Amino acid sequence: MEQTPPTSIPLRHPMSSLVIGTISAAFFFWLAAVSFTTGQHPAATFGTTLCFVGLGLMALPMVADYFFARHHLSDEAIDFGRRFGGRGTMRWADVRLVRFSPTMKWFVLTDDASNKARVSSTLTGLPEFARLVLAHVPPEAIDKKTHKLLVDASLGRRPRVWL
Repeated sequence: MEQTPPTSIPLRHPMSSLVIGTISAAFFFWLAAVSFTTGQHPAATFGTTLCFVGLGLMALPMVADYFFARHHLSDEAIDFGRRFGGRGTMRWADVRLVRFSPTMKWFVLTDDASNKARVSSTLTGLPEFARLVLAHVPPEAIDKKTHKLLVDASLGRRPRVWL
């Protein structure tokens, strides 16, 4: 009898994340270049240039997330990617804490060894993630507010990203 492999559900950022991150970074780096090269105006100071460079750098994690923070779900585990590379696997049965970070707008799963998987609320496939967490993670590992957000997400209602 042939055994079928477990199904894998991909979670990834939508293309709009890459577009917004790339355009934002390019725009602020362009402003930094203009500010640096046209230093004739009194408002175009070195501090202004550094400010624009800083804003451009702040957009780069969004681009990095698009490429590296890709996850795969199964009934047994989540195979997750980290923002700046590296991968990990966390079995649902090993998850000891699930919480939602309202500042970063992602779900944080922590296992016995204190490994963390971060799942953004903007990923495609979020309802499947929520259903698997609710079905396989021990209920005592999920706090009440996060539980409500997971129930809503499993029904297709994402956590609010703005505000």
